[in-house]
Amino acid sequence: MPIVGVSTSSTCQIGSSESQDSAPGTSHGSMDTGDEQPSGHCMTRIKSLQQCASAITELVNEKMESGKPLEAFSVQLVILAIWKQALHICHTRAASAMEGSPNQETLRYRRTASKKHGSSDSEECFDGNTQGSKDMLAQIESEFLKEFEHAEELAKAIEPGNTEMPDAMETIFQSALAFGKHGGVEELMGDMESAAALYSKAVRLLLFLLVEAPSLILNPPFSLTNSDRYRLRNYIDILNNRQGYSRSQRMTLLKCDDSRGIFKEKF
Repeated sequence: MPIVGVSTSSTCQIGSSESQDSAPGTSHGSMDTGDEQPSGHCMTRIKSLQQCASAITELVNEKMESGKPLEAFSVQLVILAIWKQALHICHTRAASAMEGSPNQETLRYRRTASKKHGSSDSEECFDGNTQGSKDMLAQIESEFLKEFEHAEELAKAIEPGNTEMPDAMETIFQSALAFGKHGGVEELMGDMESAAALYSKAVRLLLFLLVEAPSLILNPPFSLTNSDRYRLRNYIDILNNRQGYSRSQRMTLLKCDDSRGIFKEKF
């Protein structure tokens, strides 16, 4: 089911044009999306963006290998938006720290509270003008410049002319569905390791669309209706279930192989 309408509307719709206002079994605006919002913790958010960029970079490489440079370039621009968002988070937190740098007592309190809530010490990297925040900012700037240069290289491979730019989000969505279908084929063929890997790739792309993509600065803007979110979450749950089954089957096969090996050694 395609994502449609991004070129003419700021709202993307997943699925058919029928019954878009509400998902089955939910009233409009009633679905709980608390776990589908980007994290409020700086380092957790940046790590999420890094993982999204990594997953989409794999897709860009696959598009180039399959001879689709225009789609690769379109999706590469999404990677730039991801790193730009990470830069924005770093700069915002750095500016906030400069306006009101916390004293040692405040830092000690935050560190204690962070440990009580099970947060990583790395969450403190933006508290004040620390070396950790500078290193993180430098790393993200480096990644952004590297991806910008990659985008320029991809642009050179595009033939000049009035070529319509493919919708990057649609490309990511359809690629995720294709990975899921391919994983199903691999599972039926008995290749559980390959199936689990393909399911994982599909889930990562769908999670990006569900969680991070709506917060990126894109033109046109990308947003999801409640019905869209319901469908994406449904796809993710199904794929996660298949991925778990594939992994458990693979572990069972490995144990059987080990048992046969021990049996052969004994006799």
